[in-house]
Amino acid sequence: MTAPEISGPLLTRVGGLPTEALDLTGAATRRAITEAADAQAELERRRPAVEDACFPLVPLLDDEVPLRRQVLAAKRAAHRLRALPWGDELPSLIAELAGPGAAAEFRGWQAAVRLRDETARRLDALLAEDRAAAPAALAGHLADPGFARAAALAAPDWLRHGRPRRRPAETRNLRTLYSYVSRAAVKTSPFSTLTTVGEAATPGTAAPGPTPVAHSYAATALAQLALRCLAREAGTAGLLRYRLAPVRPGGADAPHGLVLLPEPVADGGLAWRLDRVVEADHAAPWLSGFAPDAEHSLDGLLSGLGGPDPFRRFRRLLDTGLIAPVPPWRRGDDPVGAVAELLVGHPDDGIAGEVRELRDSAAALAAAGEDERTETLTRARHTARRWARRAGLDRFESGEVLYEDVASDLALPRLLDVPEVRADLTELGRRMRPFVFRSHLYDVLVDRFTAEYGPGGTCTDVLGFLMRVAVDGDSQPDLDKASVADRAERETAGARAWLPVGPSSAPPAAAVLFQLAATGQEAVRAGDYRMVVNQFNPGTGGLVTRFGGLLGEGFRERLRAHVRACWPGRTCRELVLWTEINTAQSRSAGLLPPLLLPGETPAADGLDLADTVLTHDSGEGTLALRDRGGDPVGLAYLGLVPPHLFPPFARLLAVLADPWVNGSPHSDYVLPFGLQEQRTDQVVPSARTGFGRVTVSRASWVVPAAGLPVPRPGESDAETVLRAEEFRRAHGLPEEVFCHRLTGFGPGEQGTDRKPLWVSLTSPLSLSVLAQWAGPATGHLRLVEALPARSAHPLRDAAGGTRAAEHIALLRWRRPEEEA
Repeated sequence: MTAPEISGPLLTRVGGLPTEALDLTGAATRRAITEAADAQAELERRRPAVEDACFPLVPLLDDEVPLRRQVLAAKRAAHRLRALPWGDELPSLIAELAGPGAAAEFRGWQAAVRLRDETARRLDALLAEDRAAAPAALAGHLADPGFARAAALAAPDWLRHGRPRRRPAETRNLRTLYSYVSRAAVKTSPFSTLTTVGEAATPGTAAPGPTPVAHSYAATALAQLALRCLAREAGTAGLLRYRLAPVRPGGADAPHGLVLLPEPVADGGLAWRLDRVVEADHAAPWLSGFAPDAEHSLDGLLSGLGGPDPFRRFRRLLDTGLIAPVPPWRRGDDPVGAVAELLVGHPDDGIAGEVRELRDSAAALAAAGEDERTETLTRARHTARRWARRAGLDRFESGEVLYEDVASDLALPRLLDVPEVRADLTELGRRMRPFVFRSHLYDVLVDRFTAEYGPGGTCTDVLGFLMRVAVDGDSQPDLDKASVADRAERETAGARAWLPVGPSSAPPAAAVLFQLAATGQEAVRAGDYRMVVNQFNPGTGGLVTRFGGLLGEGFRERLRAHVRACWPGRTCRELVLWTEINTAQSRSAGLLPPLLLPGETPAADGLDLADTVLTHDSGEGTLALRDRGGDPVGLAYLGLVPPHLFPPFARLLAVLADPWVNGSPHSDYVLPFGLQEQRTDQVVPSARTGFGRVTVSRASWVVPAAGLPVPRPGESDAETVLRAEEFRRAHGLPEEVFCHRLTGFGPGEQGTDRKPLWVSLTSPLSLSVLAQWAGPATGHLRLVEALPARSAHPLRDAAGGTRAAEHIALLRWRRPEEEA
């Protein structure tokens, strides 16, 4: 097995609240649950003996009807786990007929019932105290400035109109508070101060200050909306430059001509550009008179379009995607700020003032308080909706308009300096490597290339080739089959793990997301910890590039060195798509000089795809992207959006950049199709697995939704938690779990919900949130042990609170050709 190189920075994601924020159930209550459950279990254990003792008495009391009725009532009471009808004094005749052993069982039963009832009353009182305290405790975290400011960014309408501070006990407020507090305390997905990010201090860097560094900015999609508004108005359209949709010849199996049509789309928090390759017959007459693959002024376009109303024609072509505005900013710039600069001195028709206000309020967001944040975000959302309507984009509904990244203010551990941590990551990498294999999509790309250009051939129009492979239609059979084949071979990669790739492609690499469980940092430094592997991501750096501007040039340089080490001795360029519209993508760009595709944000040091060639190595069966001088171009995908979400045209280029599928089973992430067999009407457990100090899979349980121990109508809190305790004991679950919804596999459905819900099986509030969150459409859930436990995270804040932390390490292996 091949050992990896651990390189680049180690990014740490830190929970914004101490894990103690989720102490919803007091220690006394948890003890009472245990005692009440034990008492209930004792009655269950005794019930058969009591019922058996009653059975032979019935025929013996045919002549003693009142006593016979008492015995029958006792049988029913035992079956229902209730007290026997004669109290502590057993009727003498029944005692005589039953005998000493049965009489002792009856007395023991009565004592057990009393104990059960006493523990139940004590549990009821404790649960009532916990329930009464929970709203104020959860709402109290809104007094934490960091948490309140993040909540204002995440849910401004709730803070403005829900009044969670005044009415925290209202059902909606309580569930929402629970959601955000658990999000900040135990989940580690970066968002404002709910989860901050950082890198351990390195020699020569400053220690964290009392005020964390924060960057706030407007969504890139807002700048794109502003451009679309400006382009559709005669008074402002001349401020911009424009591109024409690329037109290329079709092939033997494609229409005569093809056009690449872009469409801005947004849904919820994600904005993207939908690139479709379609027949160009309708476009050719309009575009044939203009220089292709060039920028054009408005006057030049209007002159070429002609007719009695050329601007009307221009606007129609703009709406169809045949013409698109060129972003007036460069990578690394503030897009909304660039639009504001463009409008300086221009007569204010309304949008100029709105753009300036948006730019200024977004920049000030990092220093703004809660009220100002809610107002700013509300205004920005209203502006986005108006601009989308004005731009004629009916498929553009983006709820995310303002962002904030915050650096952790904690002193983070230098984990890669701990020999045991490095050793564990290295051993993990050795075990992973045979499961990292070359994608079948790469084979499709090679096969389609050689079919058109022959073995050893050269393509001088890379864009045209990719468009011919990715013609939009009802299906892409070869691409679909390749995806299915990748899925089938995830854990049986075999020789595919060692197939060669060309000089443009990344070597096998992985970002490892892991957590540590330990009593503290001293224990970690002594090697006394447990490493829990959460999941893997592509390892060329895209997962962490977004935070380069926040964490400083030292971080960026370490990340840049890692990326360049993947292509030693070669010119390396970044591939980041949707930079003109998607915020995560645009924030990830700028680490390296880019390869520029149609529609992307310009860059002074960019290499246009039109200035490259694609060549085939007939000996290795691989492809290489080269500049016009013949030198190979290393292509690093550094975006955050997973390439499988890209349209086929862009996805093929991303596969050339990173052709590796990580099918390793050595992480806790489970793909949805791997759980099909566990979806039964029974609870199906899976044991924890790992090696040495490393856990690669937490213990988990696939549970039918109908079997969840959630509150029932008319049920008391004590009855709910005791059912949950019985469920927990029956299946060996811990008190705290993370729940994942398992949904369907139909069109538009995801197989799993990747954002889990933290649940305490000892908390009625938590169980009620679970019931509402699961909803009626969920068939099964995956319950996963909360490992590390909340108290086992070794990171501490200044007040001694325990902070959840997740670390991201970058691993890379030698290229397959270097292994021979």
